[in-house]
Amino acid sequence: MTSELEPAGWHVVVGTARGAVHYARGMPNQDSAEYQADAETAATVVAVADGHGHSRHARSAIGSALAVQVSCRVAAQFAGSLASQPAADGAAEAAREHLPLAIVREWRGEVAKHLSAHPYTESEQAALAEAGDEPEVPYGSTLLVAVIAGRWLACAQIGDGDVIAVRPDGTALCPVPGDSRLDGQHTTSLCQPDAEDDFRTAAHDLSGEPLLALLVATDGFGNAQSSASWQGEVARDIVALAAEHDHGWFAVHVPDWAERCASADGSGDDTTIALLLAPRDSWTR
Repeated sequence: MTSELEPAGWHVVVGTARGAVHYARGMPNQDSAEYQADAETAATVVAVADGHGHSRHARSAIGSALAVQVSCRVAAQFAGSLASQPAADGAAEAAREHLPLAIVREWRGEVAKHLSAHPYTESEQAALAEAGDEPEVPYGSTLLVAVIAGRWLACAQIGDGDVIAVRPDGTALCPVPGDSRLDGQHTTSLCQPDAEDDFRTAAHDLSGEPLLALLVATDGFGNAQSSASWQGEVARDIVALAAEHDHGWFAVHVPDWAERCASADGSGDDTTIALLLAPRDSWTR
């Protein structure tokens, strides 16, 4: 799906694909994505989430869908405050103080509503008790959020996946700090009791260092890349493609990228890519 978002001017293209491993196991695509523009604040918000595939997280497709809905709402409400920040330290602190706690609180509220309407069966309740899991655990999901408002890009992330900022010269910037605990087998999650403490947040000044694009993707995308320096290669490719093609071209091809990454020749995992392209007048080197 694709949409050109006004008045912020950032164009958003999303591609998502069910992983080959999930096809083989009869599992659904547990990734989710949502985006929106706010006419009042001229903000663009994108959220991508990856529900956990483990059997303990049987409702993770629902959990990821709730995560992107909640985080877009929270980030849109935050956009006005972000846009008014005069300095980088203030923008970074605002993102850190507002986004994680509000997202986790509202996500837990939406999970509780869903659980009230769709209670666990006796066998599901017994499995929860045996594992010692809290009611939110079956809904477990990662989450990546980006909000562009005024001169600022603010990001918040829990769990794996990638946020890659693409400069007009083709170099890459990874604005969100890494987490050494994410080893490909383990991830932090919204379903943790202390989830707000495991968010990584950042703010980037677009007036001081403009971007051509921002790529936000679940780990199925990064795990499909063969090069250790793939982030820089992806950035260079996007800049080269942007020099030759318009927004409509990306609308057609970004979903194809997700399909290839999700295939047996890629990561085999559910893959979701949200590509944000800056206003056309930013597309210069």
